Amino acid sequence: MTPLLLAVVLAAADRGVLVAQSGSIEMFDRTATTQMWSGEGLQTPARIVTSKDQAVIIDPLASQIRIIDLVSGRGTTLRTGETPIDGLFLNGRFYLLERDARALERIGTDGTRASIPLAADPAFLRQAGGRIYVYSRTPGMFQEITTSPFAVARGVNVAPFASDLEVDPKNAYLVYPRGGKIGVVSLTTMKSGGTFDVGAVPVDLAIVSRTLAVADPSAKRVWMVQGQESFARAFARGFLRGLLGLGLAPRNSDFPTGVDRVIVPYAYDSSSGTLYRFSKSKSSIVAKNVAPEGFAVGPAGIYVWEDAVRRLQRFDGND
Repeated sequence: MTPLLLAVVLAAADRGVLVAQSGSIEMFDRTATTQMWSGEGLQTPARIVTSKDQAVIIDPLASQIRIIDLVSGRGTTLRTGETPIDGLFLNGRFYLLERDARALERIGTDGTRASIPLAADPAFLRQAGGRIYVYSRTPGMFQEITTSPFAVARGVNVAPFASDLEVDPKNAYLVYPRGGKIGVVSLTTMKSGGTFDVGAVPVDLAIVSRTLAVADPSAKRVWMVQGQESFARAFARGFLRGLLGLGLAPRNSDFPTGVDRVIVPYAYDSSSGTLYRFSKSKSSIVAKNVAPEGFAVGPAGIYVWEDAVRRLQRFDGND
């Protein structure tokens, strides 16, 4: 899990790049060269969630969020339930996941607030098809939440202690490091689709089209495997052995250190603070000594905060 006490937190938005530090936040243009505004932040920011016009800084330690207008930089600080850890914008409203409060809170643009209870230890928040999905680690509960009405619609018990959750329009994928497996849940039926093996100790996952990019620090590799629909087709063609545990070998990427996060086409090793770019079987170093939340991927490239010189730097896709 990413540490909560961070030197800096970055987020790329349509209007530019946000840099949050203790007590302050700055907005830079998309070239990362010009500061557009600066304003009040939160003391221990851990995450920034953005929409087209707003951003929300999340402070789990203080149980606070700050909602900021991206044009002016002006904002409002709100007290939340205990330990907010993630959020998302959907249909003009902000949804906040509160871990220790075991709740999902909805905050409207008019200031109205509502909250619904969740299973214990909610850890991951995702959305697909206008619905919200939450995975709670300790009980292994996967829940679907509708926005109108704002309520838990369906739930299914799956294996506990997944390290990541990602969803596409048809399926949810859960990463289980201990067993070296990816679990699948059908969003149509809300039933488990079983598991398949990937690597040795997979910890993080990204979805690109129908392909799953899986970070495996023990193998120092990002495995590229097919999603559930293509996986079934591969089984019918007799390619099961090539997919399970082995990935698609020509496309797997190896690294000199154990990467544990993947945001295609980038991968990150939190133990050394090394940020990589990869393509097919090749990888190259983008930056070193990068804080866990000290980088963000945007349409103009990847942005990295260089703490030694207190400077924001942009690397385009060719760097």
